[in-house]
Amino acid sequence: MSSKRFITWTLAFTCISALSMAACSSDDSNGGGGSGGGGNFGGFGATGGSGATGGQAGSGGQAGSGGTGGGADAGPGPDHLLITEVGIQPGGSEYIEIMNPTSAAVDLSDYYVSDNSGYYTLTSGPWTFSGTPGSDFLAQFPSGTMLQPGAVLVIAGEAASGNDGFETLFGKCPDFTLNSTGTALSCGGGSVPAMKIPANGSVGSSPGFLISNDREMIVLFTWDGSSSTVKDVDYVTWGTTFDVNTRIDKTGKTGYQPDTQADQQKPADQGVPASAGAPLAIERCAMETGEKTTGGNGITGHDETSEDMSASFKSAATPSPGTKNSCLP
Repeated sequence: MSSKRFITWTLAFTCISALSMAACSSDDSNGGGGSGGGGNFGGFGATGGSGATGGQAGSGGQAGSGGTGGGADAGPGPDHLLITEVGIQPGGSEYIEIMNPTSAAVDLSDYYVSDNSGYYTLTSGPWTFSGTPGSDFLAQFPSGTMLQPGAVLVIAGEAASGNDGFETLFGKCPDFTLNSTGTALSCGGGSVPAMKIPANGSVGSSPGFLISNDREMIVLFTWDGSSSTVKDVDYVTWGTTFDVNTRIDKTGKTGYQPDTQADQQKPADQGVPASAGAPLAIERCAMETGEKTTGGNGITGHDETSEDMSASFKSAATPSPGTKNSCLP
């Protein structure tokens, strides 16, 4: 995977110190500086620390004064953010990776992530969902978070008791942590901010079990806080079997276009880990294969539930969160 990502922070989070400290270990192939790198993944922009004092940028390009540690991809591409990798197991390696393949920075203040098909109900009060309350979540990005062109970010769940955490497994810190109390994560000698728990959302209280090994989904969506409907941004589901809460289908719901029927959706194949307890993830290797670009509930009109995820994603026995997937165009 090539390292092309950085995040512009506009908040006075305590993670600023973590992003600029060499103690937050980085991947040598990333855009971080000499000893230990600058920022959680070694390639954050000006506020993250990968510039003149942070050392040399990674293979993605030089770190500019404005914080372009990796550079953006050229040419046409998707017109919205993408879920590019999901860490499924073990309990310390659960994460969601999101990429900005567009040519413009995206403000994530009104963006949310969830793993339950009832996510859209937050517009009318506390969200209602079926499933397992202890392991389901609906969380919002902190206000002011920006994702720059070509950049990726990682949200990591807390480790299950007795399991190695994200830092131990991957030698770096995530960009956000996901937990039931909205508490920052100590990592690399600094602090990683927590995803916000909105008034109508919640995060399950079972660390290490927020993302299921099979029969699961992740949706990235946006809501302005007042509209009666949400807009899907990207979606992935995996597992050959499914429950009503693990595949999106808003068909017949007021204000929404029909989604692809749950039993007609084409889920990703999560594969099997190399050994018991070994990390396992799914990673995107194609840009929304077979997805309908009109008539849907997506932020740009797509039907995000129509993608052939079995063709777009592949199983990854050696996950590399925080770097653009080398298999992507």
